[in-house]
Amino acid sequence: MAKKGKMSGIGLFERLLGLFIPSDAEAQKNRLLKNIYKELGKTKVKFYKYNSGEALPQLAKFFFDIYKVVGPAQPVFKNTPNPNTFKHMVIDYYMTDVQRELAESLEEESILERAKSTPVKDLAAQVKNELAAYLNGFDVEKITKIDMLYTKLSQLIAFCTFDYYFLLRKFDSGMQEQNFSYTPKFEMIRAEYILEDLKDFTTVAWALPLEDDWSEVFKVLKEYRNVQPIAMNTWNKLTNVLRKYRDKAVLEMTIQLISKDPAYQTVITAAQEHIIDDQLDKMRKTVDNTLQKVQSDRKNSQIDELVHSIFGSGSIMKLKNYSDEGNKGFEKRNLSGFTLCAPMDYLKSFLLDYVKRNVREFADLVLVRGQWVSSVLASPMSDAYHELMNISNKITEFDSSLDPEKEMGQKIKGYLVRAERDPEAKNILKSLTKDINEKAYNMLSAATRDLIVIGKNTKNLLEDIERKEPEMIINWAELTHFAENPIKEQGVDIYKKIYLFVNLMKCFLSNEG
Repeated sequence: MAKKGKMSGIGLFERLLGLFIPSDAEAQKNRLLKNIYKELGKTKVKFYKYNSGEALPQLAKFFFDIYKVVGPAQPVFKNTPNPNTFKHMVIDYYMTDVQRELAESLEEESILERAKSTPVKDLAAQVKNELAAYLNGFDVEKITKIDMLYTKLSQLIAFCTFDYYFLLRKFDSGMQEQNFSYTPKFEMIRAEYILEDLKDFTTVAWALPLEDDWSEVFKVLKEYRNVQPIAMNTWNKLTNVLRKYRDKAVLEMTIQLISKDPAYQTVITAAQEHIIDDQLDKMRKTVDNTLQKVQSDRKNSQIDELVHSIFGSGSIMKLKNYSDEGNKGFEKRNLSGFTLCAPMDYLKSFLLDYVKRNVREFADLVLVRGQWVSSVLASPMSDAYHELMNISNKITEFDSSLDPEKEMGQKIKGYLVRAERDPEAKNILKSLTKDINEKAYNMLSAATRDLIVIGKNTKNLLEDIERKEPEMIINWAELTHFAENPIKEQGVDIYKKIYLFVNLMKCFLSNEG
């Protein structure tokens, strides 16, 4: 224990000695700082008092002079709500008149307006040709110029929107924001209060390409609001001052002295901006999304017209389980669920309300009582009719199988509960609903094919009834006595309704499968 105490005493002595005799590293740092202070003195710029660690009013005046130049531009930059505005400004600056016209024609409002009088296919072809012509106008040279100009504009905005007011208030608490006629009363302050401000300033200031010609940047800004918030000659004078201070490392040496870090160097993070690819991608997406919207709106309008023509103002019979109501559980878990509810409802209603009444009456007449020249001629219509009747029953069985009390319904219900916390349950649900939707699709497709067969044969029979010597049914005269309504009127009505319903089904089946 005594030995340990002796060692502790020596350690304490050494530490106390270190307070009065600096280490070699500390002495070296102090020598470097003194040399930096001497170098700073040679610049004749008096921003910092080394002995007292104070920032001088001259430093505040330097920033106030900058503030008076760039301050009027701050509202222009800060009050622009859309950050993409300046990107569009630069791109527009380099566009030809033809490109500007194309850009206007490719806006969503323009495409939607043209859609009112142009078929969707024609509109899509026109728009795609216009988009190609617009994109081809941006060659490598033009893209490079756009990116370089926007980079300079971004650097200018960062420099102008630096918080000079916040910095200056530390030297004069009475400082008023955006009051450039104010006569400040700057005082010396502890330099550490503004250390981080100085670091931030040099980061944005030295990112500026101070040797460059800024005329194009200011030309773009003037065209934006027909206002020139910074006079070009004033800006050039400012860049000359900044370049001198940068080249002489005035602010870096000041920061090194304040932070007592002789190795400090400003890190410039500004990089070359690349905006054109992003903007062109946005235009492509706008065009694609707008065309999809046009197609969707046109399709929905077509569906509404067809539904009204087929069913009138009557209500549509809806399935109980394969339904929008049954989809709510899937929607809460971001799953697509049942995707063919509407067409299945339309098919069920059409089969019950029209096929089992009007088509059955016509089929009983021509298929049962009709004397066909050959049974081969009657087979396609007969087979299609009976398959259609079976599909009606299959739809009922299909919907019933999804009842929450049945096996499949219970499976879905259980996996929906687990899906909130179990990704595997979600995957199983996706697989289950995929199989269920395929069954629905197959029934819709089969019913549509059968209706097409019945429709075509009905058309052939309407032509046959007009012949002097029928080629399909030879007892038309006899059949007229059994028909409650004129056979031809029945056939025409059936053909028209089937034609409309097949078109309705195609609206849904074209994007499925």
